[in-house]
Amino acid sequence: MPLEVGYRTVIHFSFVLVEPGEPGNIGAAARAMNTMGFSDLRLVRPKADHLSSLAKAFAHGSEHLLDAAPVHNQLADALTDIDLACATTARHRIQKHHYVSARALPDELQQKGDILQRVAIVFGSERSGLSNQDVALCDLLTTVPQANLQPSLNLSQAVMIYSYVLAEQQTQVQITDQRLNSEQIPVEQYRALKSSLGELMQRVGLSERYRGYVLKAIARLGYEDLKLIQNIKTFTSSKLDQLENKPLE
Repeated sequence: MPLEVGYRTVIHFSFVLVEPGEPGNIGAAARAMNTMGFSDLRLVRPKADHLSSLAKAFAHGSEHLLDAAPVHNQLADALTDIDLACATTARHRIQKHHYVSARALPDELQQKGDILQRVAIVFGSERSGLSNQDVALCDLLTTVPQANLQPSLNLSQAVMIYSYVLAEQQTQVQITDQRLNSEQIPVEQYRALKSSLGELMQRVGLSERYRGYVLKAIARLGYEDLKLIQNIKTFTSSKLDQLENKPLE
């Protein structure tokens, strides 16, 4: 998924895994990317089979990223079409480097203006991270700030963090979409619910003022909440009918 940085430059992001050693991590990384809208996964000297059943099980709905991922022998080959490569690291290097926080990376890219079209986020192996030779092929170093330096983040967790911060402007909360029912209550059913609910509130002695509050409030409710109100209303009406029809002892 391209990212519009500062509403000017559309950037295509590639996620490059160098020597990943666990198939589950490769699959989970693909899943993390896919949830945030990214699809360009590249592998360099993988130590695990990214097409294995375990990798695909961890990908869970993102197997197509694994199927499409190219495999390279050298990091340089994976970066041939990249304008800017960002090496991720969890440790301080002997060589002097400028480290960019993951949360500051979108702003860092924005400051580069319209010159960037393709950016790679490069991740090292689970055991040793990126070699100094691979870091030297990248343009800047980025890191996830940690409260405790050890242990470092899991590879797929790191991919998830970078996927999130780079896609934050284009992602949205999907709580509403994930409800059990995304339907809209029919207009006639909604009108009938308002009418019967008004009668029930009057029946139990609720003042006209509060009846008005309730009827205005339900106009803001979604389908699931309205169904819940309807079920409560039906249950309450039934109980009132039983009580009113129960003979006095």
